[in-house]
Amino acid sequence: MKPAFDRLLCLIGAATFLAAALFLRLRMIRLEAPQWALPSALLAGLGALSLIAALLRGGWYQRAVAGLMKMGVATVITFALAEAACRAARVDFNELLGMRRANEAFPIYFRMPTHPSGEVFFTRTPGASWTGKPLQTLLQNHRSTDLAYTEEKELTLTYSKEGFRNPDALTDWDIAVLGDSFTESGYLPETEIFTGIAASRLGRRIKNLGITDTGNFAHIHYLETYASAPSCKSVVLAFFEGNDLTDNVKEMEQIAHFQATGERPSHDIPVQTSLLKTLWTLARDFKKLRLQARSYANATYQAAGQEIPVTIADAPPSSHQMNLREREALSTALDRYAQAARQLGMTPHLLYLPCKRRVLHDHLQHGADYPEPDWQPGDLPQHLEAQCSQRNIHFIDATPALQQAAAQGILPFNTIYDTHFNAEGHRIVGELLARALAP
Repeated sequence: MKPAFDRLLCLIGAATFLAAALFLRLRMIRLEAPQWALPSALLAGLGALSLIAALLRGGWYQRAVAGLMKMGVATVITFALAEAACRAARVDFNELLGMRRANEAFPIYFRMPTHPSGEVFFTRTPGASWTGKPLQTLLQNHRSTDLAYTEEKELTLTYSKEGFRNPDALTDWDIAVLGDSFTESGYLPETEIFTGIAASRLGRRIKNLGITDTGNFAHIHYLETYASAPSCKSVVLAFFEGNDLTDNVKEMEQIAHFQATGERPSHDIPVQTSLLKTLWTLARDFKKLRLQARSYANATYQAAGQEIPVTIADAPPSSHQMNLREREALSTALDRYAQAARQLGMTPHLLYLPCKRRVLHDHLQHGADYPEPDWQPGDLPQHLEAQCSQRNIHFIDATPALQQAAAQGILPFNTIYDTHFNAEGHRIVGELLARALAP
């Protein structure tokens, strides 16, 4: 009887391992996620070993595998009981782990937007305010040992009743600028970011519709919902090459999911009563945990006789490296942007914002943990320019002006951890935008 029972346990183990391996393999193919290749191969190997044990007529190997299966069943039962108890008691693991407190310790700018707007989009909480030193706070919260932003001044960030960086008294404007974190730039006063500088140079009113962690579909929603005004005849979409392509795909999928189910996404930290999901999240993000202070510098910017430690992150693709979903989402977004602007009587522009890596590429000395060291500047700016030309969208490329400054020893980006423009970069982009929009 015992060999038959051991054989049954081995068969169950083989079926379980092989089913899990197939599930991960299909997930890897569907989501283009190569990180699942090794786990699926290991599970398939375990399934094969279990199947071999099931085919044997007793022996130590079958008994050993069956013993492991018994331990596995006992472990599953134990965790199932613990999971049921935690759910019944409504234990909130996100509260126990301090997720909300950790999120609220960051300046508003470095948090996800949470106030719902439209079907699947978000703005900042209307009337929100924060006072402090954003960049210094960012480094402190990430336990950075880098000496940076020592001259940063304290500032108060306020958001309008619509959830953007505009005064509520702004009831009419000449130009609307749409964008993500580069446009919001919640670490500098409004007068020192490129929208404020362009407004000052032009002598015209500009409404800033920038929100962190958004893609072009959110920007189109902001255009249709918040940009219209009697005097507004021009709109600018500030396209950041570092993450807008992937954000577009994410937003297009969220729109499709909402249309199919009626469920809208949420950026609030939820009540998490699942022990298993909490353990999985901790295991998945273990490498990201920073328990000790560390330096985030992974390169050195070298120009005009100076060497400055910097953090390099984004590595945008060239046009032929874009996947099918990125191409489809970008094309759809540009079509909708051009159509929405013209329906509102506005002339559409696209301001191309390059990442820190592209601008500083010829002046970088790679250091430890430098990501994707073989990356080379591709043709993404030229590809966007051609796409805009097909749709009669005026294209403004900030890359040459920023690269020229970098070659002269003028660093236009924040140095450590943060990868956005510093005040000098905003000045360069603001003046470029003013020249492009000048009557």
